[in-house]
Amino acid sequence: MAVRIVCAALAVCGLGLHGVARADFSKALKDYNAGQYESAHAQFLALAELGDCPSQFNLGAMALKGQGVPKDRGAGVGWLQAALSNGCREQVGDRVPALAATLTPEESRAAAAIMARYGHDALQSQGVLSPTFECRDLMPAAVLDTPTPEYPKAQRNGHADAIVITAFTIGVDGLARDPEILLATPATGFPAAAVEAWLNSRFAPAQRHGVVVESRLQAKLRFMGATGSLANATLFKTALPAAQNGDPAAQYTVGLAANFDPSLGVTQARSGQLLISSARAGNPDGQYWVASQVRAAGGCQPPASGTTWLRHAAESGSPSAQVVLAQELLKGAPSAAQVSEARALLASAGNSDSYYVQKHAVALLAASPVAEVNDPAAALRIANKLLAGEIQSDPQMFEAVAAAYAANKDFDLASAKQDIAVKKARTLGWNTRLMKERLSAYEQGHPWSGDLFALPPLSL
Repeated sequence: MAVRIVCAALAVCGLGLHGVARADFSKALKDYNAGQYESAHAQFLALAELGDCPSQFNLGAMALKGQGVPKDRGAGVGWLQAALSNGCREQVGDRVPALAATLTPEESRAAAAIMARYGHDALQSQGVLSPTFECRDLMPAAVLDTPTPEYPKAQRNGHADAIVITAFTIGVDGLARDPEILLATPATGFPAAAVEAWLNSRFAPAQRHGVVVESRLQAKLRFMGATGSLANATLFKTALPAAQNGDPAAQYTVGLAANFDPSLGVTQARSGQLLISSARAGNPDGQYWVASQVRAAGGCQPPASGTTWLRHAAESGSPSAQVVLAQELLKGAPSAAQVSEARALLASAGNSDSYYVQKHAVALLAASPVAEVNDPAAALRIANKLLAGEIQSDPQMFEAVAAAYAANKDFDLASAKQDIAVKKARTLGWNTRLMKERLSAYEQGHPWSGDLFALPPLSL
């Protein structure tokens, strides 16, 4: 059976929002036409994992021809079946049943294995296609009281309209911890003000079946400037038309902001479309956002775990995805391969300017119980970047820095930074019992190993 590679003009395959990933398709096709089959295969495979049926079709054709991989009729049929299930009916046509009937039992098993992983139903259940972000069993956390954030002094001359979107963990005590800046414009001054405001806020914790549970919450803070219109902010003046024209980075920026703020004139439904489109187009921030949402809802809707999105985000260069994936790989009793991958991810993430990434990278490099991951020198290098940053209100930041000093045998500085962490946490109303235990270890000249940000089951 002759199976020809699908050209770029057929890439849409008649699919809507949940079907096509466009990232690097044209590059993959160009490599294929140049005879660079291994490179083309790798790119088609990355797209196929997100349900892109043209890429799945092309992988089938390559497997049948032995291009970039050994000739494999079972894999070829499996990829064609997956492409058909994901919408490429015109390309696949009616030729698969006849070909499938000629497969050996072993080849049939290979085809079934691909369908079980990349077929429409499989990708749907994994949260890859039409990802669901709702958790009907969960009553989300809600803001009870937030102090008005102070407009940064350094920004008062221009008095720009600003927005900061932050993700943070709400404990069962109704207190916010572990802030992560998802979007900030302008990027200087405002993130620190937003973090300080959220850490000093009070929340009604999330509930599942009437029981309070820890949860991750995303929220925005607006800083009203001279015009009072977010659409007049410098970033959005260029991002709004760019998003309309399909730019993935702009789609993420506009989609995320509009998801929280209607003043941009973008509906909630449209903002969700923009975010998913940015992810499917290969934007690492968009992919990380989708991964985070799927993971948050995963407890209600297994087996969707967001792992596919998380891996794609990490491979696309998202430092947040890299550090989160490293954390996942190091849970339990990781294999040598998992440890090696985690170390590579942390080496890449360690170069990030993201406050959240730096803090978590330091925690793993300085205090991971997996000794092969520990890198005191790298931990201290990143810790010094944290100390020089704008955000100084987070107790966990000083905990990470303290652990880095302790890993380098500087227990005086470790004790001093941990003492700051304890005092800041006490001011915020946190339960500081475990933090004090770490302080005691440093005062006695001992490093500490484990989950650096672990808290007692209940605070107060």
